[in-house]
Amino acid sequence: QFAIGKDGLLYVSNEDAAGLSFVDPVKGNVLTTVATGAEPEGVTLTPDGKFVYVTSEDKGTVAVVDTATRQAVKTIPVGRRPRGIVFLPDGSRAYVTNENDATVSVIDTAKLEVVQTISVGAGLKPMGMAMTRDGAKLYITTGRGKKVVVLEPVTGNIAGSFEVGDRPWGIALSPDEKLLFTANGPSNDVSIVDVATRTVLKKVKVGEKPWGVLVVGK
Repeated sequence: QFAIGKDGLLYVSNEDAAGLSFVDPVKGNVLTTVATGAEPEGVTLTPDGKFVYVTSEDKGTVAVVDTATRQAVKTIPVGRRPRGIVFLPDGSRAYVTNENDATVSVIDTAKLEVVQTISVGAGLKPMGMAMTRDGAKLYITTGRGKKVVVLEPVTGNIAGSFEVGDRPWGIALSPDEKLLFTANGPSNDVSIVDVATRTVLKKVKVGEKPWGVLVVGK
């Protein structure tokens, strides 16, 4: 995966090279590559853009990289096969999906340590996440579980779940947060979900094995 900084740089995970690359897309140059642990996957910048968090699927860790010094400042153990990362709007907490543990690790970003581990349900495979702007709800896809799980960050409780399609991976909210979109790999479609009723309004056929979803506001 990759993230785009406020400075226009790209932060790219290199799965087979165990590193995070800082890329200048204008000049087309790799500025530097920072070791992250084997099989880096999820890449997310903190809301203030000062750090980038990178998951290592193989090591079960999250590398915290300083975007100014371009050096890793901490490696945090999480769960098995961590995939995605999202932050609360104020940046105080990071949430990491651990696919093979059916859990979400909660990282205190000031202490740089896991302060809570939340189970999403036996047999589920937590992967992608979408956080509401107010930080009140976190929507989590579950791969083979076919569901989206709703987590309340304030309480740490699971508020419910609903089925969306075959092996949902990527997930995104519409700008008004009334709709939810999930990419369903095996069925080659994207589900459009009414957030209020938690029902699938429509499934749109796309290309083969869709993985991610990006929503662009008008």
